[in-house]
Parts: sequence; structure tokens; C-alpha cells
Amino acid sequence: MTRHLKNLRVAIGQVFSRPSYIVLAGVLAILAFLLAVWFPNLGLIAQVFSGSDAPLAAALGIALSLLGGIGTNFSLLSAGYTIAIAVLFGLTTAMIAYLVKQRRIAAAGRNIAVSSGAVVTGVLGIGCAACGSLLLGVVLPSLGAAGALAALPLNGEEFGILSVALLFVSLLLISKSIAEPVACPLA
Repeated sequence: MTRHLKNLRVAIGQVFSRPSYIVLAGVLAILAFLLAVWFPNLGLIAQVFSGSDAPLAAALGIALSLLGGIGTNFSLLSAGYTIAIAVLFGLTTAMIAYLVKQRRIAAAGRNIAVSSGAVVTGVLGIGCAACGSLLLGVVLPSLGAAGALAALPLNGEEFGILSVALLFVSLLLISKSIAEPVACPLA
């Protein structure tokens, strides 16, 4: 495990020594967080911005006030993993972008594929206490499995915890590809 953490430290130092990757990770983390918090109220936000005569300042005020939903609609556990997913999403995606730009795709292709899959599954875990998982709340009822979440010990919050774990593992895999690049045998 210490080797993985060393790789993580080296890779973060290497990637985020460049301001553009800090900005990319930050913007993506903020967008993921905003999507997670605003998701239960997307209809309201759309109505305020497109269907009302409210001044722009008032519409922005409503959108900003809805960010308080992280404290009211989310349990402490779901708020914690929602923030963790957003941060890990930003970090992992920026590190994938770094690898792609460095043209280490052939050597790191498997790790990029696994990490991209983990980023996608991270979306499954985002959700609030009221509406549940972002995508699973939409998919499971159509499959007739909505009651399955209630049968789980944490009422479906296991998906958020699993998403954090998968994103962290993917971050470790990407870090290995950055910190321990494999030399191309054709070079």
C-alpha cells in the first residue's frame, strides 16, 4: 500500500504542478458537486431561468440558495461521499487528461479504461437522502427493483460508498501509470 501512496504523491506532484490541471480538476469537481446538489431541483432551476420573468440576479440567488440542500436534503454520510465523489472525479479526470496529453495511452490504456469506468460509476453513487441515487433512482423503479434499495442496510447509500472506493482505486491506477511509466518496447 505504501508503494501506491508513494505513486499517488509523485503523480499528484507531477500533474498538479501545472496550473491548467489544477483548474481542470477544480472546475470538474465543482460541476459534479453542482449537478449532485441541484439534481433534485433541476425542474425548478429550469423554470426560474427560462419560464419566469425573474431578474437574472434573483434567478441566480435562487440557484445559489438551493446549494444549501447539501445540508438539508443530504444525510451526513451522503453529503460526505457526494463531496468525495466530486473531488475524486475532478482529480481522476484531470490525471486521465494528463496521461492522454503525454501520449502514454498505449502503456496506460488499461488503467485509463478502468479509471474511466470508475468515473462513470461515481455518478451512480451521487444522490441525496430524499431522492436516493442520481441514476439508480430513475433506473431501478422502471426495473421494478425500487424496494431493493430499502432492503440494503444503508438504504442504497452503499452505492455512494462503493463509488468513492472505485474512484480512489482508479486514482491509484492512474497514479501508477504516471509515476511508473512503462517504456515502449518499439522505441
